Amino acid sequence: MKDFLHSSFFILNSSFFILHSSFLSVNAQPSVSIAKYQGDRKAAISYTFDDGLKEHYTEVFPRLKQMGLKATFCIIGSKVGKDQKGTPCMTWDELREMHADGQEISSHGFRHRSMEKLSGEALRYEVQHNDTLIYNKVGTFPRTYFYPGNRKTDEALAFCGRDRVGTRTFQVSFGSKRDSLWVEKWIARLLKNGEWGVTMTHGITTGYDAFSDPQLLWNCMAKTARMQDSIWIATFHDVAAYIRERDDVQLKVAVQKGRLTVTPSTSLDKELFQLPLTMIVDAEVKSATQDGKPLAVRKNIDGKALIDFNPHGGKVFIRL
Repeated sequence: MKDFLHSSFFILNSSFFILHSSFLSVNAQPSVSIAKYQGDRKAAISYTFDDGLKEHYTEVFPRLKQMGLKATFCIIGSKVGKDQKGTPCMTWDELREMHADGQEISSHGFRHRSMEKLSGEALRYEVQHNDTLIYNKVGTFPRTYFYPGNRKTDEALAFCGRDRVGTRTFQVSFGSKRDSLWVEKWIARLLKNGEWGVTMTHGITTGYDAFSDPQLLWNCMAKTARMQDSIWIATFHDVAAYIRERDDVQLKVAVQKGRLTVTPSTSLDKELFQLPLTMIVDAEVKSATQDGKPLAVRKNIDGKALIDFNPHGGKVFIRL
């Protein structure tokens, strides 16, 4: 993120200004910007679960449904319905049920092979075979990728990033080594620094890095679920897509008496990047429309108007 402020720019003349990225606003009134995270929340969290273990279905999935949360589950295609190092894995039926509920099913490689040891055709098979298997069995093409062992090369980064919104290149291990004090400090740091926290969990009660007491995970999920006014809890896919869109979009804003006309433009593939962005308008907004349809207008804690819009759509007409 440190490069965003340096790369962002704006142009201002008597008729319009352009905003690029999300952190700048002009010194004219009203100002227009794009929220760092959807809904202008202060931080974001993506709960991610590795290896497609059975407990992710029997233990995690019911609690996600109960709390109304979505998470990401990266699976090893060759292990579905079998086991991963002695720990039972989910079946395709279970994965389909989770996908239908809105949970993200992502790829962790067909055989969970380290990217440091793969190149060329071997790399292609490990990645693409798993993609094809997930698509055929679950009905969704994984638009994110999680590197086995978190190991990657420049070749792997380039190859795995094709036709995806993002790959997991950073995370925090959330398992046996954590306690309630760590959870409290982690959440506080995310809010203070405006960070995106990506957890990495394997075993729940058994298996690699399983919790000594899984209640730690349930308490963390419940606590953050109560904080959704300030923390955006979403799949890895959705947060990664939002950030890419946020940093690519440009807004051309025409200021007229009693009205703003905002024209968004983006170079991203609209088939891949379909997440609404949150626009912040530092003014009292009466209504907003895009492509002939009304857009919901709400306020943040500072009283500024928040408007979710389609970055691939037409002009946003805002009545002040």
